[in-house]
Amino acid sequence: MSIALANRANANLLKRMLGHDFHVQDALADESEEAALGVDLIVADTASLQHYHKKILHLRNRADPITLPVLLVTDSRTQVPPRITAELGHSVDDILRIPTTQAELSARINNLLRLRALSQEQESNRQQLVGVVSALRTLNACDSVVVRAKSEDELLSAICRTIVDEENYDLAWVGFAIDQADKPIQIHTSAGPAAAFLSELKLGWGKDLKGSGTVGQALRTGKTRVVNNIAHEPSLAHIKERARCHGLASAITLPLIFESGLPGCLAIYSRNPGHFGHEECQLLERLADNLVFGLKALRTLRESEHQSAKIHYLAYTDALTGLPNRRHLIHSLDGMLDTANHSDTSGAVLFIDLDRFKLINDALGHEVGDQVLVQVGQRLQSAVRNDDQVIRQGGDEFLVLMNHEPRQGGTSTREQLITNAYALANRIIAHLTEPLTTGNFTHHLGASIGISLYPDHGQNATLLIENADKAMFEAKRQGGDRYLLFSEDLSASRQQRFAMESRLREALDNEEFELYYQPIFELDSCRIVAAEALIRWPQSDGEILMPGSFMPVVEETGMIKPLGDWVLESAARQLKVWHDQGYQLDMAVNVSLNQLHSGCIAESFAALVRPHIDPRWIHLEVTENALMNDPEAIEMILEELHAKGFQLAIDDFGTGYSSLSRLQHLSIQTLKIDRSFISELGKPDSKGAALVSIIQQMAASLNLNTIAEGIETDEQRRFLQTTTEANGWGQGFWLSRAVPAHELELRLKEQHRNLN
Repeated sequence: MSIALANRANANLLKRMLGHDFHVQDALADESEEAALGVDLIVADTASLQHYHKKILHLRNRADPITLPVLLVTDSRTQVPPRITAELGHSVDDILRIPTTQAELSARINNLLRLRALSQEQESNRQQLVGVVSALRTLNACDSVVVRAKSEDELLSAICRTIVDEENYDLAWVGFAIDQADKPIQIHTSAGPAAAFLSELKLGWGKDLKGSGTVGQALRTGKTRVVNNIAHEPSLAHIKERARCHGLASAITLPLIFESGLPGCLAIYSRNPGHFGHEECQLLERLADNLVFGLKALRTLRESEHQSAKIHYLAYTDALTGLPNRRHLIHSLDGMLDTANHSDTSGAVLFIDLDRFKLINDALGHEVGDQVLVQVGQRLQSAVRNDDQVIRQGGDEFLVLMNHEPRQGGTSTREQLITNAYALANRIIAHLTEPLTTGNFTHHLGASIGISLYPDHGQNATLLIENADKAMFEAKRQGGDRYLLFSEDLSASRQQRFAMESRLREALDNEEFELYYQPIFELDSCRIVAAEALIRWPQSDGEILMPGSFMPVVEETGMIKPLGDWVLESAARQLKVWHDQGYQLDMAVNVSLNQLHSGCIAESFAALVRPHIDPRWIHLEVTENALMNDPEAIEMILEELHAKGFQLAIDDFGTGYSSLSRLQHLSIQTLKIDRSFISELGKPDSKGAALVSIIQQMAASLNLNTIAEGIETDEQRRFLQTTTEANGWGQGFWLSRAVPAHELELRLKEQHRNLN
């Protein structure tokens, strides 16, 4: 099998996973179209799908009616854009999220190759059927029964009846050889006044007594056998008395030989000895030939219908869950919208994305994740009504097509539909939030659901799904475990988000970001001892965007890895400049949760820093809530980072849910006390002072340093100085907000002069 591999980013990895069973080539990049004609499957990523979109569509159209399948490989941590998922059933047949297993990749590829093979086989069968029908029509002796028969049973029964009725024979039957040890012949159908002759008659096609007669000889040799006097035929001595009792004197056995499969025979009997003359035998042999052609045509048609059913199943069914797939929904919904008069709102599409499923997949593997998805599909089916359809979109995304049929005597209104859709969404969330047990673990899932109404929110299935997806995305952004109805405001917000994503990618490529640095100082001496690197995004109009306005999009789109690497390396490079100038500072750099799950994190972080500065000068700050997300994995990552020399700090401490038992096992050296506690210092009836003291005492007992964030007054600084057992550190606007590197250098120079 030949595979065109268009996703260059993961080309080597996928080639290794595919092994030697497939011929992998980069045919799409070749300018010559002939280079791609021998391809059986195209594997593409998002970028290459967009780049080669027209060429892929051209190749698929040129291959039609044979399927040229396309597998889209995409990163599981990124939100797949609707414009890509909309390609399902159009230019893409399946989506595979990476990282994945070799077994999953092979299964997806083999499934798509099987889809192609079945379409090739169907086309071959179609062409063969055309040839068979053409041959039948050109034969003058073809009986109308053969042409009109709709099934094999109908054909054989009609042939036997016609032979007896039209030719005045006494018995006609058709039988087929059976592949068993005793080689029996099974009589399929018979007709005629002497049909009782066959009762309890044992026939065979072996060389024993059962197969010694003319029937067995005809099947073994493939030649017609004529007996014009049964009473005088030695090979029929064992049945001649039975034949006499039923008035049968002569017989002809015509073999039915097929290109594949076991043979059969057509046997005709007459009461008249010497009945079967030469010309009549020739006529009957032509009849047998016509019967063989007719049987082959019907069998070919039956196999073609069987293959068509298989292709339809593969094309419109999700292989994992057995649920209908996105293509089925598009076909079904577009058909409803095209054929019916939908002047009023008549249904809804619910787009369901599982919450917290990625943790199961990452921690327990794709096999357990697949089992969870199967159970989720079953729960969704139990939550919907009989008239509703549950569809698996792909990954951990499902769709529900809710048809709105008002109760008897009721009216179909938009308000009723929305009420029903909300009720269904509530049932779905309730079903999915119930504990689920798989792989010896109990899992707790949730769901974010977006709802679009048809035809209000779209005149075609693709647009309805896209708008439901937009509403789902906003529901997930608001925290998940909720549902949201699509509105045009959401659409505008989504467009703004996509525009932001595009601008961010350009800014990353063009290195438009800057780092500002906020000083960290000793509480007693106010000497600057460290700086925290904070990212800023300058705009063309002079505005400087703060992280809160663009970092959520960076996290959602997967750009956090390259941007986080840039921040860490840039901070290390700047720190080296300051060290070379004689300023022995530490540098604090914030680390995202998504960065910690990107693989080989400790070594990659060290590789970015070492060319510029020893990692021991770098403090990596992780939020407290991030530590509680898959704590065992995070604990291992922190140990690896500390082993590389990095200092580790918990940022925003006090706002999460970490425990003392967890803290004592983490490889951390510093707690950064959240600014919300510091802002309470000095206020009447505030518990902030007590809480800060408790945190400082706890840190001292665990041998941890503390940094107080958000110090804005000298009163706050003095209080912290008195409550800190060791010489604590702080940062905040009291000393300085975050400033460009050159401004901090001026502060450092001034500090150096004052100290000397």
